[in-house]
This record gives sequence, C-alpha cells and structure tokens, in this order.
Amino acid sequence: MRHITTVKLGDTEYPFGPLVCDCPEFVRKREEERRQREEQERLEQDRQREAHIEALFRRSALPERWRTRTFERFEVTPANTGAFATAKAYAEGFDPEAGKGLLLTGTVGTGKTHLAAAIAMELIGREHTVVFGTVTSLLAQVRSAYGDDRVSEMDMMRRFTRCNLLIIDDLGKERVSDWVEQTVYEIINTRYERNRSLIITTNMSLAEIRAKYVNVGNAIVDRILEMCQGIRMVGDSWRHKALL
Repeated sequence: MRHITTVKLGDTEYPFGPLVCDCPEFVRKREEERRQREEQERLEQDRQREAHIEALFRRSALPERWRTRTFERFEVTPANTGAFATAKAYAEGFDPEAGKGLLLTGTVGTGKTHLAAAIAMELIGREHTVVFGTVTSLLAQVRSAYGDDRVSEMDMMRRFTRCNLLIIDDLGKERVSDWVEQTVYEIINTRYERNRSLIITTNMSLAEIRAKYVNVGNAIVDRILEMCQGIRMVGDSWRHKALL
C-alpha cells in the first residue's frame, strides 16, 4: 500500500515519499474497513428496499387479511392443481409491458382471491406497482376524490390505469349504475389500450356479466377475453370445509 505525502513550501506543494506500508496489520485493518463499508451499504440498500416495498403494499390497498395468502399457503388439490400452476407461472414470468392477465372464475370459496392475492404478494415483493380491490372499493376511492383539493378523480383513475397490475376482485357483486358501468369500462378499456396487465376474479359467468352491465357488458367481456387467460376454479368451498 503506497501513500504519497506532500509538504508545502510557500505556495507550492512538493511530494514527499512515497511511503510504503505492506505490513499485515495495516492490510488487515484496511480490509476490515472495506468489509464494514460494504456491509453498511448493503444494510442501507436492504432498508430502503424494505421501505419501498412496504409503501407499495400500502398503496396497493391489498387488505391485511390477504397478505397471508401466499403461494406457499395455498392448499393444492387434484381439483385446483392446474389453476395453481397457471397462476404461479404467471407471477414468475410477469411482464408489465405485455398487457396479459388472468380471469379466475368459479364458485365461492374455491381459492380465486387467494391466488390473485398470492400473485400480488409476489409482484409487490419484486417492487412492481399493484392495485387490488373490488369494483365497489375501487370506485369508492374515485368518489373520495370529490371535493378533495389534494387529489382529483383523474389522479385516482391514473392510479388504476397506470399501475403494473390491476386486480379486480369479485367482479359482478357491485350494484350497477350508469356511472359504475362507464367508469368500470373506462378503467378496463384504458388498460387494454395501454397494454397494462389485468386480473379479474368473479363468481359470475361471462354471460351474466354481459347481462349485468347492460350498456357496456359486451365491450367489457370482449376486452377481458382478449387480455386474460381463463382459469376455472372448481371444488368444494374451503370456508364450508372449515365448518365440518
């Protein structure tokens, strides 16, 4: 290890040395200092990443209950093994620019929301922006912008249309009005046009969705079919099994 020392005479600095120190103690000390700096930098990067992920969780609106619904905690059965494999492959190969999604259909309690939440957990952990909610809860956020000087309705709509992944849970359970129809269609259609990914879970058939959304049902279903791969969830309700 070489050190160049300077000596100042008047306004001029002159090199003095070089001094050479290759003693084991000096080398060991410098190496230990380097390791400590690298460890501190790694810890700070981990802290910043964890803080960012926690902020993404808060902004996702994923309910606290669903944070435990991971792939590891999903009970795979012969009835749902294909659905599980498809959902896990989707999360592992997720491309926010591909505009691809999933449509999880089936009866109540078969694990649709669990798989959707597991995908959300996986992607947020990889620092993707995800928004999760029912139509009712998502549109309540839009309504909350009315009269709020800090955020506009357009700001909320951008949040739903620009995030890496939007998950609409239990589509079809909401009460439908003209405003609900138009707003849901605008969100889905904008994501379609911008190649942004979408996951939908529903207990309803596509024919029932068409009928429920009288004015835009055909357009909504057409967009869903073009964007999303269908996954049919079958089997007994896990909620009912818990009572047996």
